[in-house]
Amino acid sequence: MSTAVSHRCPSSYEAGLEVSLREFLGAQLDRQVDLTGLRRLAGGTAHETWAFDLRDGERQELHKLVLRRSIERGMLDGDLRTEFDLLATLDRLAVPVPRPRWCVTEDSPLTQPFMIIDRVDGTDIRKHLAAHPETDRHRLGVELVRLQARLHRLDWQDCPPPLARSARGTLHEIERWAREIDASSVDPGPLLRAATELLRDRPPRTSRRCLVHGDFKTNNLLLGADGNVTVLDWELAHLGDPLEDIAWTMLWTTRWDLVGGLLSAQEYLATYQEETGNAVDPEALLSWRIFALVKLAAIFLTGVTRGGPLASPTLRLMGRGLYHIEAQLAELLQAALHEAQPS
Repeated sequence: MSTAVSHRCPSSYEAGLEVSLREFLGAQLDRQVDLTGLRRLAGGTAHETWAFDLRDGERQELHKLVLRRSIERGMLDGDLRTEFDLLATLDRLAVPVPRPRWCVTEDSPLTQPFMIIDRVDGTDIRKHLAAHPETDRHRLGVELVRLQARLHRLDWQDCPPPLARSARGTLHEIERWAREIDASSVDPGPLLRAATELLRDRPPRTSRRCLVHGDFKTNNLLLGADGNVTVLDWELAHLGDPLEDIAWTMLWTTRWDLVGGLLSAQEYLATYQEETGNAVDPEALLSWRIFALVKLAAIFLTGVTRGGPLASPTLRLMGRGLYHIEAQLAELLQAALHEAQPS
């Protein structure tokens, strides 16, 4: 987060945001504050992300902070307040997340809902691996699997009430992403339609309920200079099956990712099973891997649709990623149909 590449926005826009942000923070602390170093960080398709430093004029304390502000036509419709409350819960449980500070979802002085969280010093693990080829990849991979398993062991009843109430089962998650595909301005093609119908007819078996991060991959994990890992970007978090998280992690298989980069798929699953004591059902995992591709396609299609003719280059490139998704779907659908054949 703190080391992402920044880019400059029009000075009037940035200056206006800085004034509004300073006024808000001054009102919250009830004293004069100084705000410096405001800069927008690269990335973000659901939120703008800004880094800045806040100096308390009275106490002379320096706080490194991050502003996450909703994008009006972002790729995802997330509940910022629920995400903020979840971060507060996880911080209280000593889970390594950025500490949340303020959240405003109505009558925002910054025109859009926003939250402000602590800025954690470190580098996302993809960038770290690219810059440090000498990294002990296996050791780091095992550490990340242990962290993921720890998240899955949390008592989901500790989650904020809106999140706990939102646990409506696997079919609800399938329909959520199927609706996004149906609403897209882009024809999803026969493979995606076949995949959604298969999931509706034969939804993945659910073994147990847990907190699902929803986007657990190395560019959402920050490695600090002290070697500690912080988990970022909780906007897709919900209650679901742990295999849903595992299948999503297995989507990303470059040399900079957990699966394919740090551990092989076999090592990843074996480490998870050893850490949790829970066997991974291959048939259920196959269904969740199909679901993961449907979810990813839905996110891509939503971004292109909402962006319209003014869609950013990032969103347009994501749309082109559908070809890669279809290639993987063809392989997994064939395997699923083979399993469905009577022996």
